[in-house]
Formats: sequence, structure tokens, C-alpha cells
Amino acid sequence: MIRCPRIAAVLGVSFAMVFFCPPASAVVVHLRVDPGATQIVASVNEPIARIRGAASGTFTVITGKIEGDPANPAANGRVEIVIDATSYSSGSAHRDKVVMRDALEAPRFPVVTFVSTRIEDLKWEVQGVDATATVVGNLTLHGVTREVRVRIDATLSPDRHLSADGDLRFDFTDFGVKPPSTLFGALKTGTVVDLNFRVIAVPADQFVPAPTPTPQ
Repeated sequence: MIRCPRIAAVLGVSFAMVFFCPPASAVVVHLRVDPGATQIVASVNEPIARIRGAASGTFTVITGKIEGDPANPAANGRVEIVIDATSYSSGSAHRDKVVMRDALEAPRFPVVTFVSTRIEDLKWEVQGVDATATVVGNLTLHGVTREVRVRIDATLSPDRHLSADGDLRFDFTDFGVKPPSTLFGALKTGTVVDLNFRVIAVPADQFVPAPTPTPQ
């Protein structure tokens, strides 16, 4: 369940998808993230947070893939997610412009990526159906890469469509991102991002890319 406004760049994400095949299988599975069904929300405290609270905005996934041996996902599972940094949308055109131009510098750094390095603390709630885990990987934001740990809950349906929910909190100044400001810099936002996500993935052979818009 998306816990708006708490969340999610980066971010991380469909990571447990390789967990949900029969343990005896030695076949490597390949899953693709469905950008249209995936939700990523980022929340940051606005200036005068006690009064105004947090501002939340969404990001769009460009591509995502998960592959690994379901018989040994902790050793072989791999996740790659690419997020469009220029897709930030908060419902305020002014806020969107400030965040993308001044904070994320999206023209220079148009994507946010997450690449897993290992899977830890895998626990089955229902064998082959529901699991929790910690996915450790490298998050690249604003041209800076740092290791992050993402706790997830994941469920696999009978048709092998996977839903993975999770959240991540980090200080975006660790990635060289400057806090957006108002009143000519007098009021700045908080520096801690709460990322909350729901990633939906399907077997690669069932994935149907969204149609490319036709130029007018």
C-alpha cells in the first residue's frame, strides 16, 4: 500500500521479484517493470513545515529490469531501475520548475538510477507468495552515487505479476542537491526525502511497452 506522502527515486524497488519462483527451479527469470503501473512519490518538508507540512511529488520510471536464479536469489538477484528526473510533478507548476531546475538540475542530470548489489534478510511470510527483504544497492542522484538500503514487502500473483512496496529516507544534500528556497532564498525546504513506492513487474515475455506518442 502506498503510504502517501511517505515514500519514494529512488528508488528502489522491484527488488524481490526473483524471490517468487519455485525454489527447486534453476532457471533464471527475467522481469520488466511496468512504468504505467508503478508509483514513486517523494516528500520533503516545505518552508515553515509546522504550518505547511510536506510537499509531495511523483516521478516516472523509464525502464526497469530484474533477473536472477530463483533458487538462490540472495546470491544472484539483480535489479536495475531508471527514473526520469525531469518527470517530477507536484501539482504546482512553480514548485515543479524550482525543484527540477534549481535542486535536481534535471537538464544536467536527467535520470536517477538504482542498481542492486545484494539482497539481505529475506523472510517468507507465505512461501512463494509473500516475502520481506532488504535490498542493498547504489543510488545515483544528481551525478553522485551512494549505497542505500531499501526495505520492501513483495507479493507474487498466480500469473507471476509482482507488486513490491517499500520506502527509503535519505538526506538529499548527501548527493549534492541544494534545498529549494522561496523569498529570494530566505526560506528553504527540509533536506530529508521520504521516498515511497509501489513497483509492478511482469515476466519479460509479457511486457508490452507503452506506445510512443506520435509527433503532431
